[in-house]
Amino acid sequence: MYVPTREPYSNENFYINKYFIDKNQADNILFEIMFRSIQMAFDLDKTFQLDVAHIHLKDAHTAVFSLYNVKIPFIIWLLENPSSPLALPGKISLRHHDYIHILLGRGISPEDEAFVIGFTMGNDLKTNRLHLFIYKVFAKFIYPYPYNFSKLDLIKFNLGFMYGRKIKVKQINNIDFEIHHNESINYLRNLFGIHADEIQLIREFEIWLTFDYNASKKYYENAPAL
Repeated sequence: MYVPTREPYSNENFYINKYFIDKNQADNILFEIMFRSIQMAFDLDKTFQLDVAHIHLKDAHTAVFSLYNVKIPFIIWLLENPSSPLALPGKISLRHHDYIHILLGRGISPEDEAFVIGFTMGNDLKTNRLHLFIYKVFAKFIYPYPYNFSKLDLIKFNLGFMYGRKIKVKQINNIDFEIHHNESINYLRNLFGIHADEIQLIREFEIWLTFDYNASKKYYENAPAL
């Protein structure tokens, strides 16, 4: 669902758009993430883990998504639904997509949606650069509002993609979640290799990234013409 807006910076498995972060900044961020991950291993807010960790998947879905009955536009169905002949890698049914939201501790904002879709595509090993290009073009320029993605949403997509590539279990989009209805969120996260401390760390990084992006955008908007 995304279109690369600039040439990506690459440092092993870390990819960030050079439009927002240059190489020195990215190296500093990588160091900070490693440092913070060590900190959080000993100082993670326990309430984050307990929010939904012991709720069954079925109950969590009912509580979070029972009030949302949205009709998915055809163009989105075409690229994302397993029943579509043109669906891209990472394709997944809407209900199972909702389950991924829950496992990743994500809400229903556009940025959360971008992260979850990025995660699902990254977790599917069949996803290649062409698939990413097609998805990003459609998500940014063709998908209707409010399903289309902003530049910031695309960054969140990239973060989700990286995390999907990282976790131990791949092709989660092909898993039959119906047999896991009565399993706890904590059990399923452990089963798939999704760790609460990593989710929280990504969240905090996103907060910093959003602030930095908005500050940079405001600066360039107010900068005098050369």
